[in-house]
Amino acid sequence: MAKLAVMPSLGVEGLTFQPQREDLVAPETSGRMGGVQIGWPRWSLSMNLANLEFPVADEWIAFYRSRRGAQRVFLGYDLSRPYPAAHCKGFRNMLTVAGMPFMGAAGGWSQTINADGDAVLTLNDVPSGLKLGWGDYIGFKWDSADADEGDADRRFLVAVTGGGQSDADGTISVVVEPSVHDVVPPGAIAHLDNPMCLMKLLDDTKMPRIVISHAEAGGVISAVQVTLA
Repeated sequence: MAKLAVMPSLGVEGLTFQPQREDLVAPETSGRMGGVQIGWPRWSLSMNLANLEFPVADEWIAFYRSRRGAQRVFLGYDLSRPYPAAHCKGFRNMLTVAGMPFMGAAGGWSQTINADGDAVLTLNDVPSGLKLGWGDYIGFKWDSADADEGDADRRFLVAVTGGGQSDADGTISVVVEPSVHDVVPPGAIAHLDNPMCLMKLLDDTKMPRIVISHAEAGGVISAVQVTLA
């Protein structure tokens, strides 16, 4: 099975990566204003491309053409946060409590919903003292039924809204948004290294104008998350 394409990372001068929600406002006779979620939140990505020298421009153009509009998925992510902020250079020299090199994947995970309705995600078998804070991401990856073992062709992504630090046993619990979707199987790998989600390009994506020496600023990448089991 072909590997999933990862979007290019160079030549971006600004981005927005936020959940796209489908909610209804529900006013009550008491004067209270409620809200009803009518669809699962999906990550929405918008990026502006700078003046691009070749071959960076060529890479973006090839990526755009290969996605065939919204026909094909790709791996998208927040370019500004490939690792947790407290470990922005990666996990080099970090060990799990069992003494194994930590490459970013937790040994296990579980989710509960607290009394306030928040999703509390617990990761196990991570290094003691690992810190996760606001804006950090946790990814999930697993193989679909038709994939070869290790393809990890299914992805999901949550963001930390209430941080924490792992204890001496290598366990950490944080509040996340959105909650982990039911499509994510219990055996999925929860990881902190380059967490991504499946995305498709939207119609307002456009490539920059090409001149002889470079591609001018003005290109826009617009995409939205796709959730697949």
